[in-house]
Amino acid sequence: MKILCLLDNEIKPGDRWLWNYLPSNNDVVDFLVTTRWVDSFQKWGKLLNYYPAFWQTGLQALLKTRRTHYDLVVAWQGKNGFPYAVLRSIVGQTSPPLIILAFSVQGVVRHFLGLARFGLRTVSRVTVITPFELKSYRRLLSLRPEAICYSPLGWYDSVQRYKTQEVPKSDALAQVGKFIYAFGRSYRDYATLARAVEGTEVTVELSGRAFNLDGVSLPSNIKTTGWLSYRELEDYLFECQFCVVPLQPIAHSSGETSLLHAMSFGKAVVATRSPGTETYVQHGVTGLLVEPGDAQGMRQALLYLWRNPDIAAQMGREGRRRFEENHTMAKFAVRTYDIALDVYHAHRG
Repeated sequence: MKILCLLDNEIKPGDRWLWNYLPSNNDVVDFLVTTRWVDSFQKWGKLLNYYPAFWQTGLQALLKTRRTHYDLVVAWQGKNGFPYAVLRSIVGQTSPPLIILAFSVQGVVRHFLGLARFGLRTVSRVTVITPFELKSYRRLLSLRPEAICYSPLGWYDSVQRYKTQEVPKSDALAQVGKFIYAFGRSYRDYATLARAVEGTEVTVELSGRAFNLDGVSLPSNIKTTGWLSYRELEDYLFECQFCVVPLQPIAHSSGETSLLHAMSFGKAVVATRSPGTETYVQHGVTGLLVEPGDAQGMRQALLYLWRNPDIAAQMGREGRRRFEENHTMAKFAVRTYDIALDVYHAHRG
C-alpha cells in the first residue's frame, strides 16, 4: 500500500513511525508533519496559537491526496485528522479512506459537535483508546458501529534505550532526594495535588506548562521544573519513587501517554479516576485511583505508597509486566496495521 500519515511529531530521514515496528512490511509511507504549533494557552486560547497549524496541514493533505494516489490516509489523533476530515466533507472527497487513530472529543471540538459529525462522515474508521469512548461516541457522533473501534494505546519502551551512565543527571535533579513525580499538561488538576500534599512529608517534582499552574498555590514541598525535554523528563521518571497523574473531571481519554510512560519505567501510579486511568491502571495492582477533586483521597493514596515503598515497587513491576504484554509500540503497530488492512480491503470492495 501507499499510505499518507498526518502527524505532529518529528519524523527524521529513514524513520517510518509505526512501520518501524513492522520490519517485513514494504508499504510506501509518506508524512505530513505539523511543526509550527505552540501549546502555550488552554481552552479557547488554543484557537489562536495551536489549531491553525493543524488546519493548514489538513489543507495540505487535501491538495496532496488530490494530486497523488494513496491507498490510505492515517492521522494521529483528532487534531491531525479532524481538520482534514472537515475539508474532505466540504469538497465531497471520500477516497482515499481515512483512519483517525486515538480520536477523542475534547478541547473546543466539544463545542462543535455538529461540525464533528459533518467531518466524520468521510472517515472510514476512528479508533478510541478507552472502551467508555467506544460506547459514548457512537451515539454522540452518529457513527456507524463499523466506523469506530477500541484499540489500546501503545508507547515507546524507553527503558530499553535508557542508559543513565551516558548522560549525567542535571544539577537540579542530582540535588533532589526521594520524590514523587507529576508531569503532563492536558486536563491536569495540580490544584488538588497541591492540597493533597500540603503539610505532608512527601516531596513532589512537577513538570507542566505555565498555564497548568495559573492560580494554583503550591506548598513548599512541591518543586516545579518547568517544561522539560524528553530526556530530562525520563531522568526524573527513572529516579522517582512513583508517579501521580491528577486530572480534572473529564469524560474522555487524557493522560494515557503519561501512564504508559510511567509503566514502561516500572513505576506505580496514583491517578484521578477517568475513562483513561480506569482503562490503563488497575486499582490496587498497578496503582491507586482516586475520585476527581478528592484531595483527601489523593493524600491517603500518596502517603500509602510513600510510606510503603515495597508495595509501590511491586505495583511498578506489575505495571511494567502489563506494559510489555499489551502496550509496547510493537504491539500497538500490529493492532493498528490490522485495522488499516481491514479498512483497505473494505474500501476495495
